[in-house]
Amino acid sequence: MKMNRVKLAVTLTRWLARGLAVCVFLLWGAFFVEHLLEWFVKPFPNHPPLKVCAAMALHFLMLAGLLLALRWKVAGGLLAIAAAFTFFYHISGSPISLYFGLTALPAVLLLLCWSLDRRSARQSV
Repeated sequence: MKMNRVKLAVTLTRWLARGLAVCVFLLWGAFFVEHLLEWFVKPFPNHPPLKVCAAMALHFLMLAGLLLALRWKVAGGLLAIAAAFTFFYHISGSPISLYFGLTALPAVLLLLCWSLDRRSARQSV
């Protein structure tokens, strides 16, 4: 009986994390597209600075990590967390904890579900 409750809690948490990952992806994806259009599509006399290119690469990796975490929890979750921390550390300044926390939450929840699934699989063997 207790195992069924744990399994149900893990399943609900996994679906919550997936929904959050999609919502966060859409939020930051809209910013990514806007900045992509601003810096790389509009005609400029010069190319964007290297700092902007690096920030866009980190932003892309963060988005890719969120999507990858939907299928591959560990690889995608770790990529999303690492890229989000690096991106927001260099870009946002003081509200890093808010932006990073919002972005990392679905990845952390998916990693937690993965860990609990592994533990329950080892215990059942």
